Amino acid sequence: MHWFGDIDSILGYDIGEFPRTISGHMGNIHPDDVDYFSKAVQKSLKSGKQFGAEYRIRRKDGTYRYWNERGKPIEFDKRKAVKWVGSVTDITEQKTAELKLVESEHRYKVLAEEFNALLDAIPDNLILLSPDLKILWANKAFASHVGKKASGLMGQHCYSLCCSISHPCTNCPVIISFKSGKEETTRVMNTEGRIFDKRSFPIKGKSGEIRNVIEVTRDVTAKVHMEEEAKLVQSRLIHTNKMTSLGTLVSGVAHEINNPNSFILNNTQILAEIWGDAVKILADHYQHDKNLHLAGIAFPEVKKIAPKLLYGINDGSLRIKHIVDNLRNFSRPDKARMDGKVDINTIIMTSTSILENQIKKFTNKFEVRCKEDLPAAKGNAQQIEQVIINLIMNALQSLPHKKAGVSIHTKHNNKTNKIEIKIADQGCGISRKDLDRVTEPFFTTKFEIGGTGLGLSICDTIIRDHNGTLMIKSREGKGTVVTVKLPLYE
Repeated sequence: MHWFGDIDSILGYDIGEFPRTISGHMGNIHPDDVDYFSKAVQKSLKSGKQFGAEYRIRRKDGTYRYWNERGKPIEFDKRKAVKWVGSVTDITEQKTAELKLVESEHRYKVLAEEFNALLDAIPDNLILLSPDLKILWANKAFASHVGKKASGLMGQHCYSLCCSISHPCTNCPVIISFKSGKEETTRVMNTEGRIFDKRSFPIKGKSGEIRNVIEVTRDVTAKVHMEEEAKLVQSRLIHTNKMTSLGTLVSGVAHEINNPNSFILNNTQILAEIWGDAVKILADHYQHDKNLHLAGIAFPEVKKIAPKLLYGINDGSLRIKHIVDNLRNFSRPDKARMDGKVDINTIIMTSTSILENQIKKFTNKFEVRCKEDLPAAKGNAQQIEQVIINLIMNALQSLPHKKAGVSIHTKHNNKTNKIEIKIADQGCGISRKDLDRVTEPFFTTKFEIGGTGLGLSICDTIIRDHNGTLMIKSREGKGTVVTVKLPLYE
């Protein structure tokens, strides 16, 4: 075997040291390539055609180089090739680059598969969108959400899949991100009442242009409901603390008022008896002295007005006692059951009595129409009274002037077999955007006058605890009607 060229130095040998035999050459080929190379040569010898092979050849230092060998038979003996000529080209650098490329492609493929597996494991809906809002990629969660295979989503518009519409959604965060180049967030509710948080993340090119946008959608329905429940619990705790404090205050005030009021009530009754005896004596005296005056008032006039004055004092004292008792009952911590027999008409009259001064302050038109022989409702009288007082105060505070009125009606709805209480006002009304939120804890439009946003929330909770309903209808600038429906006592 003859080598032409500097084969020795190429492979790190001294001159003439590299074997000049076929077996010597074969002995330096990488063991994994020997069989492949031998078959290529044998095939060429049998066919007499040119052969080509790539293999690794060992240098003297034990390292390997990649060769590309080409050869063909040039002499034949009885149609058998006995000599051939060929050339070898060192392709180590090229082969190394190719192997690195293959390795890189393999690593990229593995990384892509792992990355896709990671994204598919995320329960949130993920989609990659082009500027025209076409889906370039989607994870399994999104595909499951729209009821299709991920492979069938590419190229479709997101709004047609998610919302079944032919145009982009209003306030779409993806569109905003394409314009602003910033992360955007929005919250939406679907037709089934589920709540979703949508976040969009722009992907920029080298020059800073927005190439695509990733949208992440998370179902936060359970989270929102838990937050609302937590707020409701908090509002109840706040209300309980307020009622406890109010109860302590009212108990003290009631004691201070009831003591002198008891003197007034008892002494008035004694004075009434004294007057009954005194008026007879004074009448006899008047027969002899027609000029009889008491406190500068002629006796006939005194005889006429004195009983009225005594009755007024007695009646006023009884009203003070009634108001104090109502306040004490209203503020007393409630441990009663929810299945008591409740006279709704009595509660209405008691509530209006407690709020008498407030009613006079806000309106000249206050109407109460209680249905006679109204069946009893089932529940807790004290809690229902709290609701009625709160609703009346809301109605009064909504009035623009004293000529605007408030009306309260009670009735038994035979169709639903419920007791209905309607409180209507001619106040400012509630806007459409606020109407759905007025029973949310801490939602209020009256911060400037100290509103906490707990009143209607607590009212709604109390009525629901009674297996009843609280419905609000309102027109901004026209007024509001609140209807409370409660089950009958059976």
